[in-house]
Order: sequence, then C-alpha cells, then structure tokens
Amino acid sequence: MLPPFDYFEHRRACQRKQTERATRIDSLPSAYVTPVSSKERTILQEPIESLVRDVHNGSLKPIDILRTYGKIAIRAHEKTNCLTEVMLPEAEEWAEHEVNLRGPLAGIPISLKDSIAVKDFDVSVGYSCNTGKPYAQDGIMVRILKDAGQLILGIGSIKN
Repeated sequence: MLPPFDYFEHRRACQRKQTERATRIDSLPSAYVTPVSSKERTILQEPIESLVRDVHNGSLKPIDILRTYGKIAIRAHEKTNCLTEVMLPEAEEWAEHEVNLRGPLAGIPISLKDSIAVKDFDVSVGYSCNTGKPYAQDGIMVRILKDAGQLILGIGSIKN
C-alpha cells in the first residue's frame, strides 16, 4: 500500500486490536478484578514445585493459580500496556479440557511472546498488518506447553 494509506490502515488495525483487548478485559469475571486475597498472596509466594505438587495431589485447583496470576497480569497491563492478547477465559476452558494436569508444569500460568501461534489468536510479531489473521491451530510450542500442563494466560508484546 502507498503512503499515506498504509498509515491509515495501520491506525485502524491498532485501534481494532486495542478495542478488542479492552472489551476482553472488561468482560473478565470479577475474580480477576477483586483485591488480592490472603490465599492468593500465599499462591504468589509458593515456589512452582509446590504449586505443581498441590495440583497433582488435588489440594489446589489450577483455576485458583490461573486467577491469581491473571489478576496480577491484568494489573501489570494497566500500568505498562504489556499484553496484546488476553486469554484468561480460554485458559480456564483449557484447564478443564485441554491441558495435562498430571504434567510437570500442571496448572502453572504463562504468558507468551507475540511470535508463538495460539489457536484462534493473532501472531502479529509486532506488525499491525499481521492482525486479524488468527491461527487455525496451536503451534508446536503451545502444544508442548499444554502437554506439560501450562495454562497460557496471554500474549505479551514483543518489546517487553
């Protein structure tokens, strides 16, 4: 596309993605916007090995870990604009049906860089021209992480 039209297309794509992200954040369950509880503080202070062990023995639910770290991720995003995609509702669904909760990283949330393919989400690699093109299936890295038990809570921007 020729200048200045490519600039206008870029601005439209950026606005569309920002609106989409804001809508997703606004529609999150209240568990992601309430103050951090004492139970959540305990989860945040636990080493990963303890969290995985607790998920394996059933004394801690993956959704509790996800909601705790998701709450922190949303607060960080509010201050730094670090998330390009918010996947918390999908991660809750993955915890129920798709992720191996017996894996070595069972229930541990993670955010990925904007160059990793997650089904139904864009991989823009920081370029607005790559938005609006969600991937049809998870990339190999996402499949490996889900097999290990990880819950993808979002995509972070390349610069972060």
